[in-house]
Amino acid sequence: MTIKTQSVERTVSAMAIVLAKYLNPEEVLLLTAQWRQYSTVSVKMMQQCVLEATRRYPELKAYKSDIRKGFWDTMQADSHQLTEAVTEAKTVNGQKSESEAVQAFYTVMEAFSNQLTAPDNRSLFQTLHQTVSKERTFKGHTLNISQFLDGGRPVVPDDMYILNNVVQLAYVCLCDIAGPVEADNILFQVAEIAKQRHPKAVVEKLF
Repeated sequence: MTIKTQSVERTVSAMAIVLAKYLNPEEVLLLTAQWRQYSTVSVKMMQQCVLEATRRYPELKAYKSDIRKGFWDTMQADSHQLTEAVTEAKTVNGQKSESEAVQAFYTVMEAFSNQLTAPDNRSLFQTLHQTVSKERTFKGHTLNISQFLDGGRPVVPDDMYILNNVVQLAYVCLCDIAGPVEADNILFQVAEIAKQRHPKAVVEKLF
C-alpha cells in the first residue's frame, strides 16, 4: 500500500466520522466507498466530496460549512505522511522548483485578491491571517498573511507542504465569505491564471 493510498484511506475514514453526525451508517458507507477511489488527498478532493454528499442528501446543505470544516481537519491529520512526500519531491526537483513554488504561491494569493471586491478581499486575508496564526500546521513559521492586503509579499518558507496548506485554508475561508459556488469559480480562475505564469506541475501541487 503506497503512502498516497494510506493517506486516502485514513482521510476517508475520518470523513466518515464527520458524516456520522448527520447520516445513518448505510448512507455514510455509500458515500465513502466512492471516495476511497481517489488517488490523493487534496482540496479538490475535499470540495468534490462535499458536493457529492449534499447532492445525494440535500438535507446536508444546512450543515455544509460545518462538514467542510470537519473535512479540512481530517486533511490536517495526515501531515506527517505529506511532509515525507514533499521532502522526497524536493530531493528530486531541487532548489529551482522550490523557488518556482514560492513565486507561484505569490501569484495565486494575488490572483485571489484580484478576483474579489475590496470588502471581501480584506475579509479573506484578515480571516486567513488569523486562521494561519492558530493552526498547529504552521508552528515554527512566521507567516504575516495580512501583508497581502497592502500589496506586499510576506516572507514564506520554501516548503510546498506549507504553501499548499495556506492555499487550502484560503479556499475554506473563501467558501464562508463568498459561498461555495462562487469560491469554486474563483479557485478555478486563480489556478488558470497561475498556470499561465508558472509550470503547470508546480501550480497543481499548490492546490
